[in-house]
Amino acid sequence: MDTVSLSVNGVSYTEAAGAGAAAAADEPDDPFSGPIRSLAPWNFTVLAVLMFVVTSLSLSENFLVMFVTFRFKQLRQPLNYIIVNLAIADFLVSLTGGLISFMTNARGYFFLGTWACVLEGFAVTYFGKCGAEGTPASAVFQGRSKLFGGLMQ
Repeated sequence: MDTVSLSVNGVSYTEAAGAGAAAAADEPDDPFSGPIRSLAPWNFTVLAVLMFVVTSLSLSENFLVMFVTFRFKQLRQPLNYIIVNLAIADFLVSLTGGLISFMTNARGYFFLGTWACVLEGFAVTYFGKCGAEGTPASAVFQGRSKLFGGLMQ
């Protein structure tokens, strides 16, 4: 029986010949190199349709909130800026995360590469965090100005 011995960084590896091919078949699929063989392609189609619906609804509704607020002056109240802040953050989350997720699910794998994976993860986390942290800060500021606004005049 043939064996292959290899030493890397002081650690020895011994493997029987032919075992490498069997181990390669058991390895998980790389989502960046091609479609995942362990899932049926229709699963990705269902996910792509779902992401398209959710992303398009989110983009249109958040754009509508921003547009109406900026179009009509009477809606530019300080308390409404909390809603606009959330709409902008959610719009950017949907634009980056939803669009990339839709495109990769339509193809069945992450064809855009690792840079898009990192961009999606960063953008969704950052914009989500900005929206979540900006709202309580705005609410505290509004409460403080309402409470002490009359005393400072």
